[in-house]
Amino acid sequence: MSAVVGFSKMFQNCLGFERGFRRLKMRWFFMFQKRVFFGAFQISCMESIAPTSRRYHTSKVNHFFQFGTMKNLKARPMKSAIFFSFFIACATPSFAEQSLGVTSIAVTDEAQTRPLNLSLWYPGSGGTQEDAGANAVFTGVIAGRDAMVTEDRLPVVFVSHGGLRSAEDSGAWLTAGLARAGYLAVEVNSPRPTNAATAVDEIWHRPNDVSRSVDAILRDPVWSEHINKDRIFVVGFALGGTAALELAGGNLDLQSYNLSCDEPAQGPDCAWYQSQDVALSAVDQIELAKPRRDTRISSVVAISPEYYDVFSGRQSSVEAPTLVVDLGHDNALPSVTPTDLFTQAPFRDASVFDGFQTCTPAGPEILADDGGDPALCGASTEARQQAHDAILNKIKGFFEGVQ
Repeated sequence: MSAVVGFSKMFQNCLGFERGFRRLKMRWFFMFQKRVFFGAFQISCMESIAPTSRRYHTSKVNHFFQFGTMKNLKARPMKSAIFFSFFIACATPSFAEQSLGVTSIAVTDEAQTRPLNLSLWYPGSGGTQEDAGANAVFTGVIAGRDAMVTEDRLPVVFVSHGGLRSAEDSGAWLTAGLARAGYLAVEVNSPRPTNAATAVDEIWHRPNDVSRSVDAILRDPVWSEHINKDRIFVVGFALGGTAALELAGGNLDLQSYNLSCDEPAQGPDCAWYQSQDVALSAVDQIELAKPRRDTRISSVVAISPEYYDVFSGRQSSVEAPTLVVDLGHDNALPSVTPTDLFTQAPFRDASVFDGFQTCTPAGPEILADDGGDPALCGASTEARQQAHDAILNKIKGFFEGVQ
């Protein structure tokens, strides 16, 4: 225990505080905290980022995730291998990401009922180094908070990531990867619905959230001067992918959507809706029927979009170049004939789980302890990173090819 106390004293107050040697111009993040509880200890690098641990609930039918509250982890002895994995993760030098900046913008509507938090990732220098997007299960990305923008006339990608209750910045791997490629990547963090009765309207709220975010960036006195207004793109994953298709002009068939949770075609989140006795037909039918095409958006990418089957016409209804990325072989999306504006890219060796961050060393154990599915962490960090690289390369190539 004395060794643990010694380490704790050396690395306390990690998570976002700069330590290091100024002469070497090196900054290190140490995310290390000691707990003592009846003679046992637990190390948690992510606690100040996610003071309440969370978990993903998985649907056996569609494998999509919702980010919910998790029971507090019980303090227990940590195996030495996990201990040293956490130690190494906490001592990663931040200078490796010095060229990446991140900042936030709050967006409110007139009624003050649907606030949005935008996370902006961009080529930048300086700033206060932090582990953005990290939590107890998933790793984050080291970037300079409020760093100086190092490039002008950036193309912009708005990212709508995850399902109904995804955590903020759950698409950090995607936004950070796009920023490294020279984009301003804006993750649109929509408010999480508190119950199923309000969640049914998320299907039309999400594309509206993206359009409101476009408004906010174009009006911003600083960022509007740094962007290329002729190259505005959208990438969506899961329900965000549905929003991306709507923004490209895709039209939802109301009757098909209303029946999405009927047997045998169980749609996303159906078990959750049914547990609260909420039918999809409770959605605001007038709002759902409204077209959501945003002509400012040049092209879109939809990664494993939810409710793909309820789009009427699919490829014939879109009005902007559209790429659908189909992850995995289980519940693969229906194949369609490509057109000049619509194409699909299957990644059969990947999984829909690969739409999420890599896991922390303790991630699988945390999920298993709370009744979640450790499989969402994938076979290995290396395999997930390879999937991320392949998806990013496909997206970048698609956007680069759009005139």
